[in-house]
Amino acid sequence: MAVTAMIALAPIAFNAVVDAFDHNRLVELDLDKKEISVKAHYPLYKMMEYPRIKAPTVILGDSRARALQDRYWQELGRDDVYNFAYGGATVYEIYDTFRYLRETVELDTLIVSLPLRSMDARFKGSMNRVPEAIALADNPFAYYTNWFVTKTGWRLLQDRYPGLTALFEDVSLWPVQEARAADFTAVSTLSVEALLDPSLCDECALSASVSSLRLPAVYHGHGFGLGRWAGYWPEISIDRDLPQLFAKQVGTNGAADWRRFKQSEDLWNMIEEIASWSAENDVKLVFLIPPTISEMQRRISDFGLTAANHKFRERLSTLAPVVDLDFDTPFTRELGNFTDAYHFGSDPARRIVGELLMLIDRDPKRVATASSRRKDLVCPVTPAETSRSHVEGTLELLEGSSCRIWRKTDG
Repeated sequence: MAVTAMIALAPIAFNAVVDAFDHNRLVELDLDKKEISVKAHYPLYKMMEYPRIKAPTVILGDSRARALQDRYWQELGRDDVYNFAYGGATVYEIYDTFRYLRETVELDTLIVSLPLRSMDARFKGSMNRVPEAIALADNPFAYYTNWFVTKTGWRLLQDRYPGLTALFEDVSLWPVQEARAADFTAVSTLSVEALLDPSLCDECALSASVSSLRLPAVYHGHGFGLGRWAGYWPEISIDRDLPQLFAKQVGTNGAADWRRFKQSEDLWNMIEEIASWSAENDVKLVFLIPPTISEMQRRISDFGLTAANHKFRERLSTLAPVVDLDFDTPFTRELGNFTDAYHFGSDPARRIVGELLMLIDRDPKRVATASSRRKDLVCPVTPAETSRSHVEGTLELLEGSSCRIWRKTDG
């Protein structure tokens, strides 16, 4: 009985001491939780961390939003911003995180990163890791007895103390030697294209060898249905070799993104609820459409979705201002700004944070600091920064340098 009890209690004691997701933080073992634990389960780590911070300005979204790190805001004097974004996040996860926030903290500003491709209900197999994360964060017993927490803790120890692997390779007290679990949905529901999505492997990198990529348009009639807005969506004409990873993403992932794309009204209703609640509770809401390289943008028109791409911005602008960085510009043509076809690097991330700060912050010192870092990315915050504008009905477009702001006007 004593031996059985020890075996039963071993995982609980292990989880209490290693504490892979910082539930209690009783013992400091110098483990790389910011790298390993966060990527093992983004929502769980952040559901543990946020109650200790309760910042009133929050960022929601996927890995592109996650790149807008807290420390970049802190560099500009903002210590009250928390990045609640997850790698590979779906709108379901954004919505459930919002519902958690509205019950947890008094928000001041909400920045929601929302690329068009996330508005398909089938995106990521409708994955939602947030309910499980909330359940584990709220229930210490469930957390300390959870085998996933134990596995993550063991990975942390292996990373910190590599000799442990050799020490225990022939001896194990665990009832289960190894588990290779699928995602939260059955494998049969995931297509090859979905499994190739780069947000499932944010830090992957291939060699910088190049290969030619030629993208024939599969649909014609560019600009159809756009009316006077067609001039703001010119055909993207670009002919160059891309690095191997970029080329594969544009060719394979780009087709997977848009071949069967269908906007979900259920997801749209979730976004409308976020906007409605924000307006009712005097929370400043800003939508961000993050940049991709120009070739990836062209895939939208390749599959006849230019009008849908425009309409998405038009609809969003009725709910809150939209900061749009995903259109053909010198910024999106410069591959040096990107780590792959979807993701921008750390320097562009800092500049995007600066542009967002100038939209939500009126402190002269912080605004001046952000302004001093501007390069080829300038959002039209003031009339002097606006290169052109257009108004049609209640929709207004302001364009700066590689940045657009869509917003609702009184007409």
